[in-house]
Amino acid sequence: MSSFRHAHNVAFEKSDLFFVCLLRPLSKQVMVDDLEIHAAKWMPLVEFVEQPLIQGDDMFKKIIDIFIARLGKRYCGLSVHQLVSKFDDKLSTLYFNNTVDDPDLNCQTS
Repeated sequence: MSSFRHAHNVAFEKSDLFFVCLLRPLSKQVMVDDLEIHAAKWMPLVEFVEQPLIQGDDMFKKIIDIFIARLGKRYCGLSVHQLVSKFDDKLSTLYFNNTVDDPDLNCQTS
């Protein structure tokens, strides 16, 4: 599952590309790069959702709604599709939501 947002003149008057992906960790160890990140940790979803920053932001609240729907297998997110484009006759990857009647619909979380 993925979502993204693009905005101009955000923090530090720069453009901002914000991507959200649901991934599975290879381990639960968090390796913090002290030059870029002050603190990082795993936390229960409830603890994350209850943070004031999340509660006060409509975008984050919508992202949480999508994650919870995904965990409940009520939302499949974007699916990967391999297609050939006539622009270059090469195989490309296109990500899009499947429709309910799509035979490729697969909402497995494991």
